[in-house]
Amino acid sequence: MLKAVAAYYDAAAKRYGDKYLKMEYYRTLYRKVGEVLDKYVKPGMSILDVGAGTGFWTTYMAAKGAHVIALDISAKSLRECKCGDRVAADGESLPARRSRFDAVTALGSVLNHMPDAARAVREASRALRPGGVLIADVDNALCLDMLYEYALFQGLGKLVEALKRGAVRGVWESADGEIPFTYYTYYYVKKVLHSAGLKLVEARPIYLLPLLPSRVLQRDFKTKPLEKLDLLKPLAPLATTVIYVAKKP
Repeated sequence: MLKAVAAYYDAAAKRYGDKYLKMEYYRTLYRKVGEVLDKYVKPGMSILDVGAGTGFWTTYMAAKGAHVIALDISAKSLRECKCGDRVAADGESLPARRSRFDAVTALGSVLNHMPDAARAVREASRALRPGGVLIADVDNALCLDMLYEYALFQGLGKLVEALKRGAVRGVWESADGEIPFTYYTYYYVKKVLHSAGLKLVEARPIYLLPLLPSRVLQRDFKTKPLEKLDLLKPLAPLATTVIYVAKKP
């Protein structure tokens, strides 16, 4: 799975920003992730940006005065990253000493690209200082959008798997076709965070009730009318994507 992910992002490295940031679906998602970062990222913080890719969020956080290290499995993406410190590595095995960072970020469905999100979260927790935060957006295995997916594209057996395990291996319909992807339910992620010694302090929903499957919406549809629904934070367990902020005591 990780080899397929690395190969995809190696191939997409030079055109990644042009492809995704031209889609309103992703511009909305990025804007809302940015609002969360604005709340938690402060000048002088030491941050590890896991799955940094070509460095969109790395440079964003650096511009806010943080010292950010970009880490990604795609070496070609890192070469496109206009940032200082870059490390080619796997997010499930972080080359970082214990209690090194004030924050670890995993943005752009990074945990969904990993076959073992629990291991990745444990690694992030190990790298965090006491009081540090993990900020990650995760695509949800149980939401209206995934009901579309199971019924129309990936099979209802996947729905049963999601209900039983809280995690389901599937595919993500990217701009260049399908790639392997693991979806996690809200309660699975919450359990993983707790098991890693992290306390969930915020869960922000994105695309709570999409009228169409995301693989349709991300093409050329206006999504702004749906945004007000995302203010209903108690309904985060039902959202297409959830931004999690978890703190290490």
